Amino acid sequence: MPNNDDNVVLLFNRTPNDWKELFQKFFRSGGAVLVIVLLFLLVFVVNPFYKVEAGEQGVVLRFGKHVRTAGPGLRFKLPWPIENVHIVDIQKIHFLPIGYRSSDGQENFFSQSTEAGRDRTMIQDEALMLTGDENILHVELEIQYRIISPADYLFNVREQEEALRDIGEATLRRVIGDYGIDAALTEGKSEIENDILIFSQELANRFGLGVEIQTINMVEAQPPNAVQDAFKDVISAKENKQEQINRARGYENGEIPRAEGEAAKLVNEASGYYQERILTAQGEIQKYSALLKEYRRSEEVTRQRLYLETMEEIFESADFTLIDKNLANILPLLHLSGEGTAKPDINPPSDAMGGREQ
Repeated sequence: MPNNDDNVVLLFNRTPNDWKELFQKFFRSGGAVLVIVLLFLLVFVVNPFYKVEAGEQGVVLRFGKHVRTAGPGLRFKLPWPIENVHIVDIQKIHFLPIGYRSSDGQENFFSQSTEAGRDRTMIQDEALMLTGDENILHVELEIQYRIISPADYLFNVREQEEALRDIGEATLRRVIGDYGIDAALTEGKSEIENDILIFSQELANRFGLGVEIQTINMVEAQPPNAVQDAFKDVISAKENKQEQINRARGYENGEIPRAEGEAAKLVNEASGYYQERILTAQGEIQKYSALLKEYRRSEEVTRQRLYLETMEEIFESADFTLIDKNLANILPLLHLSGEGTAKPDINPPSDAMGGREQ
C-alpha cells in the first residue's frame, strides 16, 4: 500500500510511527514502572480527594489561608502542600468541666456511673466562689456545647477549650455573686444555670468562638469541707424551723375555721333568740291589747275570769287541802301537822265574788 506523506498528521513534528516507537522504547527501558509510581504517588500520597461525613464540615486551607468550607460528600482539593483540610464534627456535644477534672479522662460527669463520678479531682481555684451574701461556696460546673462555625472555632482563638473555660468560670463567678447561698443550694439553681448560659453565650459570640452552648449543669454546689459540719447544723435548724412553722400554720388553718364556725353558730343562735323574743313580745302585746279591749267592755266579768284563771294556775302546781272551818278534830285523821302547812284564804274578794262567802 503506497505511503502518502502528505496525509500523515504530525504531532510536535513527529509522526504516529515516531510516537509509537518512542513509547515502545520508553516502556522497554522501565518507563511503565515510573508511570505506576507516579500514579501511586498521585492517588495515595498526594491524595487530592477527601470525604466529609454527615454531620461534619471540611475547612479547606490554601497555603494556610481559609478559602472555603465544604459540606458532606466526596470532595476534591489541590495536592498538599497547596491545600489542606480540617474535618470538624458539628453535631458532637462537647463537655467542658469547671471546678473539677475527671481522673479517667472523661469530661462528662453525667455519663459516668455513680462510683466513677466520684473519682475526680477538684480544682479549688476554679470551684471556690463568693456569693452575694458574702459566703464561700464550692461549685462544680459542666458546660455542654457544640461547634457551629468550624472556621471561627479553628482560627479566631488559639486554645478554644481554655478560652471557653475562662468564659464559663468568669460568668459563674459573676452570677453566683448576684445570688445568696440559699438560692445556689436550693430553689435558685435553675435560674443560676439559665443566667450562666445566657451570659456565657454572649461572651462566646463576642470573641467569635463559633460555638453554641447547649446546657449548663451545676454538678455540685456545697460549702467548703472545713465548714460543712457547721453548715449542716444550720440547714438542720432551718428545716426544723420550717417544720414548726408548717405545723403552726396547719394548726392555725384548723382552728380558725372551727372558731369561725362556733362564732357563726353563736351569732345564729343569738339572732334566733332575738327574733323569738321579739315575736313573743309582740304576741304578748297583742294578747294584752285584746284583753284590755275586753276588759273595757265588761270590767266585772273580765276581772272575775282573770281571778279564776290565776287561781287555777296556782292550784295546779301547789298541794292545797280545802276544809270547812267549822269542822273539828280533823288533823289526826288527815295526818296533818302545823309545820309547813298554810291555811289558804278561800274567800275571794268581795268585789270579785259578788260579796258571797265560799
